Amino acid sequence: MKKIFGLFKKYSLIVSLIIVVGIIVEGRFLNKRIDKEIKKTEEEIRKKYEEAKKYEIEKEKAPSPELIGRLNKKKEFLDKQFEIMLNSFSTLYPEPPEFTKYPSIEFKEYIYFSEDKLRKMATLRDVNIPTSLPFPKTGLIDVNIIPNLTLRFEVVKDLLKLIIDTGITKIDYIVPGEPTPVLFYETIPVKLSITGTSNEIMRCIKYFDNPSSYFTLENVSIMNVEENLYKARLDLNAIIMKKKKTQ
Repeated sequence: MKKIFGLFKKYSLIVSLIIVVGIIVEGRFLNKRIDKEIKKTEEEIRKKYEEAKKYEIEKEKAPSPELIGRLNKKKEFLDKQFEIMLNSFSTLYPEPPEFTKYPSIEFKEYIYFSEDKLRKMATLRDVNIPTSLPFPKTGLIDVNIIPNLTLRFEVVKDLLKLIIDTGITKIDYIVPGEPTPVLFYETIPVKLSITGTSNEIMRCIKYFDNPSSYFTLENVSIMNVEENLYKARLDLNAIIMKKKKTQ
């Protein structure tokens, strides 16, 4: 029994790497399938748009007002069904706050108090996090970029909460990229580095595959820094579904 345990301990990193590669391959397969569905949807929308433009030119071939009315009702029904499905889905997407009176001051206060809460949460779980996150806390901030910064901060905050919950030893750094809008969602790339035992890192990677997580793992590299302590550098994507704004 001791020999089996010794062999498992000796080759734990290799086993962990095999599991990680399996998760990445599965994630890439899922991403490719989603990309195909999105492209198919975009192509259908493009065709419908071209048909609508054609009807503007050839009005005699356009559908009757009665048909348009029926189609509009069907569209409203499908929109409602989509909203119900979206709201019923287990994933909770970030809902950035809006700052209206003094946006620059309110944003900096929000960052300061949120970081303080994250530090307290990390201390309770004995997790080391960066002393400061990559967001401005001094000087005047351009009002036009505050919504972008707020969305990125919400993503970083959610990711930090997720990682702290795994009990990882240390979060070395976390750097969010610029949002990229797609048809009905947007992606935000995130570069992340964590340090911990092989079990901690594996548990953290598994958390990204949780149904409540909107993060997808794109790439990972793991290196041994000392006995039973590893550093993992990960490339993630935050996939955020767009919700219709209420009028």
